[in-house]
Amino acid sequence: MQNKIMYTSVMNIVDDELFGSNERNRVRNTGVFLLDASKKKNTLFFVGKCGGEVRVELTINFEQVSNGDVKVKESAKLFEGISTDTNDLDGTASKSTTIKKNTSKTITFRVRNTAEGGDYADITLQVRNTSIAADDCKNSIKAKAQELGTGFTGSPRTAIDRPVSVRNGKMVGFQKCDIYCSPQTGPHEIHGAIRQKYNAVGGPDNALGLPATDETTTPDGKGKFNHFTGNGSVYWHPTTGPKLVRGGIRGTWARTGWERGQYGYPTSDEIRIDPDKSEWFSDFQNGVIYWANNKSIAPYTAGLDGAKVRGLFEKIFKEKAASQKDLNIESVRIASVSDTGYHFTRSKNRTVTFKISGNYESGVFFIPNPSYTITLKIAFESDTHPNGKVACKLSARLAHWHIHTSGVGHDSLLKGLKKAVLEGFSRPFELGEVPQNSGLLSFKVQQDGGIKLYFTGNTTGRIVALVAQEKLKDL
Repeated sequence: MQNKIMYTSVMNIVDDELFGSNERNRVRNTGVFLLDASKKKNTLFFVGKCGGEVRVELTINFEQVSNGDVKVKESAKLFEGISTDTNDLDGTASKSTTIKKNTSKTITFRVRNTAEGGDYADITLQVRNTSIAADDCKNSIKAKAQELGTGFTGSPRTAIDRPVSVRNGKMVGFQKCDIYCSPQTGPHEIHGAIRQKYNAVGGPDNALGLPATDETTTPDGKGKFNHFTGNGSVYWHPTTGPKLVRGGIRGTWARTGWERGQYGYPTSDEIRIDPDKSEWFSDFQNGVIYWANNKSIAPYTAGLDGAKVRGLFEKIFKEKAASQKDLNIESVRIASVSDTGYHFTRSKNRTVTFKISGNYESGVFFIPNPSYTITLKIAFESDTHPNGKVACKLSARLAHWHIHTSGVGHDSLLKGLKKAVLEGFSRPFELGEVPQNSGLLSFKVQQDGGIKLYFTGNTTGRIVALVAQEKLKDL
């Protein structure tokens, strides 16, 4: 059952003046929303100001009752001081009532300044409570569209009075969103990149089923998600793109804290390794969840931490700059590590930015040596997306560079450094190859700038991870 709530709230505020005429203001708010099994309560909050001294804060709580009635409680606070930003609370009032299903009601009460002066606000709330049966998807979708507003939905692309039948429910498509409904879920919208992902994997014909929530902001405030009836979700983040996560992998992710836990956001859809085996994995910003034999199994790994990657890069840079014989390298450090990169299918790896600084021996003892700072952004990549089966070539390439020089004679230094960087990093640096069917699931840059390879949690994955670790040590 859904309750369609149409409301109009009016605050008539009076700022009582000792001298001259009283000042008055009228604040009106109106809207529509739904209460259903997924949202049994709703809270509205309005603020009205008057005369430069009076502020009224109104909170209205609605709660759905099982028989279709709705409980309403209004609470008002009146503040009065030298400005409308005051925290001087001078009066409170509240009123509660129940609105029967399919009826309208007008509720009035007054909040007064009980501490000083004759300031007050007369508050009027008009509510229409329309009960919509759980199986009445036509009116549920219409009410949902009215709640969202045409600015959100755009124009309907299918007849709103004749919802399209889909697997286990109904749907009306709009320019900017789709609204799905079933007796079990009620009406829910999907839009944007999540809508694109949902449609790309088959929409309601996919194992995801119908949306069980509207698009919702994640608890960390950075991403969005829709949950679906088929034990699955689509999560979106501005540096990952929309990704599907479901089943046991989703359960493991949930138990570790969702996006705020150790794994971060998903960076791939759920990937099935072998169609003949119950073996899947999902890639995440900070790890991999591998599922086999109906349980989550820790993947085997090989890698280098950030300090070792920094040392490896210093070794590579010195080899590339060997032609600059009088170049002094004072420091090589990891300046920053980017976030993952947006992609619809498989999020891009983090990039690592290195800074190299030093000076150049000018050969003139009484003139300070010219100095330099080189910024190199390095992308660590696999030529194909690992999926547990394909062969992969792993490499590091120069994605962006910047050189700053200063001091007497720095122009020639700049010219030489540009030549060394552009020639030395013209080709990617090969990190190694992983043969076909070696169980490689992911090649990932860690938050500290380290690199890690994830392999299946079986015998093959364990052996290949050991071999890969030895090869990384030899780089």
